[in-house]
Amino acid sequence: MPTHDIIDNRNEKLIDHINAILKSSERAKFAVGYFFLSGFEAVKRHLKDLKEIKLLIGNTTNRATLEQLSEGFKRLELVKEAEKHMRFVKRGKEKQIQEETAHNIRESIELMDQTDEAEELISTLVRLIEEKRLKVKVYTKGRLHAKAYIFDYKNVPDQKGVAIIGSSNLTLAGLEHSTELNVKVYGNNNHEALTKWFDDLWSESKDFDEMLMVEMKQSWAMHPVSPYDIYMKTLYNLVKDRLEGDGKEVIWEREMPALADFQKVAVRQAIQIIKDNGACFVADVVGLGKTYIGTALLKHFSLVYGNRPLIICPPALIDMWERFNERYHLNARILSMGMLKVDENDKSKNILLDDFKYKDRDIVLIDESHNFRYPDTQRYQILQPYLQTRRAIFLTATPRNKSAWDIYYQIKLFHPEDKTELPIDPPDLKQYFKDIENGKKELPDLLRHLLIRRTRTHLIKWGYAKKDEKGRYYIIIKDHGMEIPKYFPKREKPVTLEYSIEKTYKGLYNQIRNIIGKPRKFGVVDFSKLPEEELTYARYGLWNYVKEDKKRKAPYTDLHRAGRNLRGLLRVMLFKRFESSVYAFRESIRRMIILHERFLASLNEGIIPAGEEAEYLLYESDQYDESQLINELRKISRKYDPQDFEIDKLKRDLEKDITLYKKLYELVKDINADNRSPEQDDKLFVLIQRLKNDDKLKNKVLIFTQYAETAKYLYENINPDRKPEIEVIDSTDKNRSSIVYRFSPKANDYTLKNNEKEIKILISTDVLAEGLNLQDCNVIINYDLHWNPVRLIQRIGRIDRIGSEKEKIYSYNFLPETELDRNLGLHEKLRLRIQEIHDTIGEDAEILDKTEQLNEEAMYAIYEGDQQKIDKYEEEEDLLSITEAEEIIRDLQLNNPEYFNYIINLRDGVRSCMEAKSEKGKYVFCQAGNFQQLFLVNEDGKIISRDIPQVLSAIKCNERTKAKRLPRDHNKIVMKIKKLFEEEVKMREAEKEQVIRLKQAQRYVIRELRLYFSKIEDEDEKERINLLERTFRSTLYPAVMKELNLIRRMGITGEILIKRLSDIYFQYNLKTLVDTQSKGEKEQIVAKIICSESLI
Repeated sequence: MPTHDIIDNRNEKLIDHINAILKSSERAKFAVGYFFLSGFEAVKRHLKDLKEIKLLIGNTTNRATLEQLSEGFKRLELVKEAEKHMRFVKRGKEKQIQEETAHNIRESIELMDQTDEAEELISTLVRLIEEKRLKVKVYTKGRLHAKAYIFDYKNVPDQKGVAIIGSSNLTLAGLEHSTELNVKVYGNNNHEALTKWFDDLWSESKDFDEMLMVEMKQSWAMHPVSPYDIYMKTLYNLVKDRLEGDGKEVIWEREMPALADFQKVAVRQAIQIIKDNGACFVADVVGLGKTYIGTALLKHFSLVYGNRPLIICPPALIDMWERFNERYHLNARILSMGMLKVDENDKSKNILLDDFKYKDRDIVLIDESHNFRYPDTQRYQILQPYLQTRRAIFLTATPRNKSAWDIYYQIKLFHPEDKTELPIDPPDLKQYFKDIENGKKELPDLLRHLLIRRTRTHLIKWGYAKKDEKGRYYIIIKDHGMEIPKYFPKREKPVTLEYSIEKTYKGLYNQIRNIIGKPRKFGVVDFSKLPEEELTYARYGLWNYVKEDKKRKAPYTDLHRAGRNLRGLLRVMLFKRFESSVYAFRESIRRMIILHERFLASLNEGIIPAGEEAEYLLYESDQYDESQLINELRKISRKYDPQDFEIDKLKRDLEKDITLYKKLYELVKDINADNRSPEQDDKLFVLIQRLKNDDKLKNKVLIFTQYAETAKYLYENINPDRKPEIEVIDSTDKNRSSIVYRFSPKANDYTLKNNEKEIKILISTDVLAEGLNLQDCNVIINYDLHWNPVRLIQRIGRIDRIGSEKEKIYSYNFLPETELDRNLGLHEKLRLRIQEIHDTIGEDAEILDKTEQLNEEAMYAIYEGDQQKIDKYEEEEDLLSITEAEEIIRDLQLNNPEYFNYIINLRDGVRSCMEAKSEKGKYVFCQAGNFQQLFLVNEDGKIISRDIPQVLSAIKCNERTKAKRLPRDHNKIVMKIKKLFEEEVKMREAEKEQVIRLKQAQRYVIRELRLYFSKIEDEDEKERINLLERTFRSTLYPAVMKELNLIRRMGITGEILIKRLSDIYFQYNLKTLVDTQSKGEKEQIVAKIICSESLI
């Protein structure tokens, strides 16, 4: 037994003393600053024996305390004034304090472990309140600093009771923390004085037992909810950050573009995403008005935050954005993507960071942002450092082209480090995308924090698009009080135009195909054993000719990587041009002959002309005579030693290819060579006849082809008289905007000049399949064979746009047939074409861009005219599986506000039980900060899935779904999952806090800074060096690391180093970067259960 009355929570535990005293007490009065159920849980076993417990708890709001005032201002009159103010709290303020205290208790209940013991405690406390044995009040006249535990004894002779006073609150920490200090107070006089002190405060306080009981009755332990409540609460918590709220912040003023409701929703969502993460992808499918959404966002950030916009876009869209800039007074600079390139005279310059026209811009809109999916390009490396300190808006209908990595690199433009605060696990972007690639993670789980995407089906399903009496869908644009309907045109069944490729190539189709060849395993096939009439593609497989002892050594390993792809790409290119047009094929073969002859000439001079610079020279070889070309190649082709190659074998195969290319050229050189004999080319002839005889093609027609040569060929043959009503356009055309406006003046608000003629037929490559409005036209002809629906969808999107005056959209697609399959049905012809593609490309399909890869099902849909299936491919590009959940909640908010408010106010941690659809088990939704995880587990608690769509499918139900009785093991399994989640959260936070590992160039700079620091006396200069060291210890942009690497290689030191580092500091605005990375202490992340459900 101790010989003193001191309770220090080290040698003497307060909880032990309270429990011992409670055994002999009949009443207790507790006055504490804070109250958490964890404190009651520690003393619960003795509560049922007490006749009365009075609990007085302090005001736990965040108002300034007297101590804060006195310490902060050192003025006694301020303290007295504050004390007086607190003593006379207004009634409304008292109510607010009670509500805030209730809210704090609600949060403490939500954070409790959901154990059977905790559930029993809450039930016990509710029963005690109902029996009037537990009474609770809140002291509202300031902070309750004193902590006192006063006990009235049952039957102790001559003693009324005992008290404990000190520092401990009725919390788990207060009862057990080792830095608390309390003392027992004995004696009847002391007991009477403390009781009077308590009773005086009690009389000044406000009743709280009813509010406490409500919080406990509404908690997870006592409030049964339905399975439908669990489903709705899950959806709400997943998407609440994407709900646009009341939108009061958005200024819809006269200079804003008129928007439809679904576009306004996107603007509000994007504003929040940009504020949270610095950037947002607006990725609605083609034709839904992303340009208007982007414009409204720029206008908003300009008006509300004073941001100055910069718009970066493809060259073809410059004029369009200039008009939007002027019309909506954006005060934006507009820059073509083509201008983002290195200045050859000064490679250290960055046009965005150095040019005064751009360096003061605060928000950047990148239109067609998928053009920045390759990090090795100059445009990417110029844009990335610029975006680090600026807000960004990415507009693209195709954020993912070939793989998820396309999106990764676009994110890296504004988020240069892989370590991330985005709520993903692991909190590392590169690792997360590797997990996506390996099927361990889902892309939508990340994109829901960054991307907005809707499809046409989405607009129709969720009521944004209405249907008129004719069955046509439209949306309403609200413009200055007027409601203007904007219609969706209907896509008619595609028409297949068959032609004889045998006729076009004079019966030589199979012979030409055989020369082009089949896939061959790179590095395995002996090309000397190929059929005599099959190309070896030797120039594109140089590694095959490297001597065996050199093949695994640098630099020849580079040839191996390049060759595996190049040979396949060349064969596919020839095959596709062969189908596109005789002219495109003929031109390719002509160029191949020149290139190969120049290459062979280089070999004969002892030069291996490989690498980018050599390739460039070879392609530009017509600008040089042969001796000049050889001299230039010799200067740049020293990387590869001819002695390391089997030169004779290489020459033999090159000579064979030159012979075959010349043979191919002879076979096709005379087919409509003068562009005056279209009947010699059956494909061209079918097109011309259709243009003459099809009434639907009498107004405007847009003809698409993949190749500029084919476009030129069609123009020459369709328009031999050079009528201005027929035009051609490709990527080299400098007059592109003028042609677009003349073809679609209404859609572009363009008035024809006196000498201008409106264009009726426009022939184009896919340079027009990106971002332009061409909806004066409603007919598209696709001249090339479609292997994949992506290009088709993009092309149709140019004319199928909201607000088109045309009711219907027509599309025509060319399909070749051979002599052998002339009498077969369409499906069988398609099967044979698909087989030919397989035979030609084989495994090389993997190296093709997503838009080029063969999609058999889509080919059947396109050429058999199944428009519904084609539309599905557009829908399949839906990257955001959470969108439906978002619309369900938004619909609830609009049409059932009472139930929506019920769901909002439903306490975290609530539980239910329903009949399982398949495997029995549990569902648990956990959250820590903004990091969320949905767990679907079996009956033993083993995880079945964390995939959001799969988990939602398991718990999806309707209002009529009946709740079942919770099984006895529910809490046990839920806690098992919560503990797992808590460990993951700890690991995730630890990964985020990992110390930055300095790179070699950073170590060099810091070492030299310290060396210079030790040699100088000037205090200002020392402070400058300290700032530079802190800065260059941080995680730096790739562009800055390039600068540091250059400094290290050049050995720059001393004053010159300080000046160079200072220049970099200001050029790349590194102060903002460092400030962002050192934002002070973060609030503690606490894991909790949002809801759970047993599936039985």
